[in-house]
Amino acid sequence: MKLRGNRIYLEIPKREESIIELTPELEEARMKEEMKKYSRLKVYAIGDLISDINVGDEVLVIPDSLAKAPIIPLSEELNVLLVSTFDVVHTW
Repeated sequence: MKLRGNRIYLEIPKREESIIELTPELEEARMKEEMKKYSRLKVYAIGDLISDINVGDEVLVIPDSLAKAPIIPLSEELNVLLVSTFDVVHTW
């Protein structure tokens, strides 16, 4: 696999499924906790034009860009988010 250009594949955080029915208040609190995972996403692959971000880095992506990011199925077990390097605002 070779990703081209200024593109980045990001790992999608695992979502914990609840087997019990939650009240609307608890469900909202759970969703807020889940969203925190999306403020620091791990880089799965980088395009051939990127030199300042590495595989394994954690990045902060502009939330609007993240909301529009397509989900790319790389295999039956693995889906990733596709973003541009220009949408990354911070790396760890």
